[in-house]
Amino acid sequence: MDVTLAFFGDGTCNNGQFFECLNMAQLWKLPIVFVVENNLWAIGMSHLRATSDPEIYRKGPAFGMPGVHVDGMDVLKVREVAKEAIARARRGEGPTLVECETYRFRGHSLADPDELRDPGEKAHYAARDPISAFKKYMIEQNLATESELKAIDKKIDDVVEDAVKFADESPVPPRSQLLENVFADPKGFGIGPDGKYRCEDPQFTQGTAQV
Repeated sequence: MDVTLAFFGDGTCNNGQFFECLNMAQLWKLPIVFVVENNLWAIGMSHLRATSDPEIYRKGPAFGMPGVHVDGMDVLKVREVAKEAIARARRGEGPTLVECETYRFRGHSLADPDELRDPGEKAHYAARDPISAFKKYMIEQNLATESELKAIDKKIDDVVEDAVKFADESPVPPRSQLLENVFADPKGFGIGPDGKYRCEDPQFTQGTAQV
């Protein structure tokens, strides 16, 4: 059985849709794992200041599903919890709410100057960087060598650089692709009665195209 993993942040958990989704998933016993990446900040809002009960995983049992808290900075602990939640879903036992407590090292986006977080707090979590910790673990357990890991880093850098180069050198896509792979039914909003893409209407981008 296929299982869906839905990832979202702590800020999402104060929205009504979060509770609606938990309720419906448990009602229908859906094979889904809700994964909360709780990095303690929703853009510039502290999770502790915005949430009456900051322990998000406790909201799972309120809907009849297990709620699990895990150290999101520990790759192997997250893997262990994920394996059990996925196995549970495949057994037909329904959804699980997993709260991974982690941290965001940089601003939320380019629009976030990241001026509200204490530098000491960021330094504390940076010292627990999960990538660095797992790298150390692999070397200590003789699962990989330093040179092998550096080679992997180099390969990743090359893939990213190639992708950026390809994007920069590619022509601008035609307007006809604007709504491709957006709707499950391609003849829904995206294609008009005449069989043409609605976005090909010269007035589409003016907000006056007939829809």
